[in-house]
Amino acid sequence: MHHRLISTFVITILLVISVHPFLFGQDDLYLPLNIKKAYENGTRNYDGTPGLNYWQNSSDYKIKVEIDPEKKMLYGSETITYYNNSPDTLKTLVIRLYQDIFKIGNARDFSTKKEVINDGVNLSKIIVNGEEVDTTSSIKKIRRGTNLILKLEDPVPPQANIKLAFEWYFIIPNKTTFRMGAYDSTSFFIGYWYPQMAVYDDIDGWDYNNYGGYQEFYNDFSNFDVEIKVPNTFAVWSTGILQNPDELLTQQTLDRFNSAHNSDEVVRIVTEEDLNDGNIFNNSSSHNVWKYKTDKVPDFAFALSDHYLWDAVTTVVDSSADRTVFIQAAYKVESDDFYNVADISKKAIEFFSFEIPAVPFPYPSLTVFNGSGGMEYPMMVNDGSAKSKAGTVGVTSHEIAHTYFPFYMGTNERKYAFMDEGWAVMLPYDFQERMAEYDPRKRQISAYQRYAGTERDVPLIVPSVSLIGATYRMYAYARPGAAYEFLRNTLGDKLFLKALHNYMSNWHGKHPIPYDFFNSMNSGAGENLDWYWKPWFFDFGYPDLSITKVVIGGTNLSVTVKKEGNIPIPIKLTFIYSDNTETEIYKDASVWSDGKDEIIITEKTTKTIEKIKLGDSHIPDVNHKRNTYIIEK
Repeated sequence: MHHRLISTFVITILLVISVHPFLFGQDDLYLPLNIKKAYENGTRNYDGTPGLNYWQNSSDYKIKVEIDPEKKMLYGSETITYYNNSPDTLKTLVIRLYQDIFKIGNARDFSTKKEVINDGVNLSKIIVNGEEVDTTSSIKKIRRGTNLILKLEDPVPPQANIKLAFEWYFIIPNKTTFRMGAYDSTSFFIGYWYPQMAVYDDIDGWDYNNYGGYQEFYNDFSNFDVEIKVPNTFAVWSTGILQNPDELLTQQTLDRFNSAHNSDEVVRIVTEEDLNDGNIFNNSSSHNVWKYKTDKVPDFAFALSDHYLWDAVTTVVDSSADRTVFIQAAYKVESDDFYNVADISKKAIEFFSFEIPAVPFPYPSLTVFNGSGGMEYPMMVNDGSAKSKAGTVGVTSHEIAHTYFPFYMGTNERKYAFMDEGWAVMLPYDFQERMAEYDPRKRQISAYQRYAGTERDVPLIVPSVSLIGATYRMYAYARPGAAYEFLRNTLGDKLFLKALHNYMSNWHGKHPIPYDFFNSMNSGAGENLDWYWKPWFFDFGYPDLSITKVVIGGTNLSVTVKKEGNIPIPIKLTFIYSDNTETEIYKDASVWSDGKDEIIITEKTTKTIEKIKLGDSHIPDVNHKRNTYIIEK
């Protein structure tokens, strides 16, 4: 009996290890109670996969919107069918009214022009399951910041749905830093514009976070059927697929539009000559209605202008299925760099599809609109013009990379901005270097190094809803971009892509959190990487290496390198000889995986060494004073 109990115990332990091979490293990473609860409830697994009890909600949107360019007004009406796939009965609903960021008295993360402050979103009608809600009363609704909270008389039970309807209008702001608006008298990019269901998930329940300007997306995957009414001289580019081009375009424009769908060379759909002639759109009535549809996307945006050039091209992104992407660029005549943007976008999409992350571009279309700054939406990019090729390639490829993170993956960018911005920094590195002949790694490492170890440098696991300013940019872009790049360097391209594909396969179209990423990468790589995750993502700290000792004995040389900081980074030693030649030794960050803070590197040489340098511009180090060792003669 005693031996049988021991055998049973041993078998049980072995079964646990086989089911959760990386579970026993999890204790090294701090696990908040609300996240621990998700594992206990079976919605997420420690091996990085979604749990058997995983769920997420979704919506169907039917929207009609009209733009009055002269008055700079947006008028909209929509119906929403919201599906409660959770195990909970929902007694309230949270709806986002993003344009309330411009409402008098509301908080913003940064200052804006006085003239764009207004009354925010004017809700003229709210209907819940056929019953109209008094828009002037707070009995059934609360407007708090950029959120509308509806109190339901009839809660939504699990596996049920609820139908909502809204009518609203707002003033389109003139060019602002809030990612959308009017960029001249007749050119607009419209994002963050419709009453949108907030996310209810297994981690936090409702997302009550307000939109203050820094934090961006966290949306469910939903279906959109949108009609956009504009004056008949305007083109509209949008998320989704245009349903009625033959109703909108003259025959010449339609022929070019159709031709571009089958061309791997850029087609000029609307030229400067066309703009002068004006024979572009159907003018049988004063307004045209552009109809767009798309399924399973986290957001919807569109842009319009009556004086933009229009280019398009098509490329194959999945050779096995012969699946293509229709790529468009819409831009001002005077934007010299944008004449190449359709082609740059095509090459970027091919790069992402076949090289890294080596996942076919997930959407059937993409439009880069010449607005301002750099901002991504599903199938849409809002970019300003750049003065250099490096700038154009850089911002275009960065925003297109966001198609994967956060949109394809469904990450919570509001709470974990590093889960998408860091990837959009790192993924295009090779493409940017190849296309623009500049060094993007050096630039980003310099940005990280500037603040590493200062009070502005906080652990990446800190929710980004708490951060603004330089701290947010450090957190969202520089530090995670470096972390992902050095992880790729440590694992090597083949194993890195294997691990990354495991994560993406597990979680695309869902809502992964950082622990799903860490655990999926561990499982995909076949090793416990907590030695890397903890310092880079959980700890305060900084990268700092130094040369502490050099011993030369005949042809033998040994160099002791100490990890003064706690962030694991590669070691690069450059040996400079008296004949002006150099040799290098490179060790990736895995040399620190055993927890030691010193390593001895040996080399054999018959030459006379004059100097040893540690590191380079691609490796961050907060103190370079201890990185050069001069050999005494």
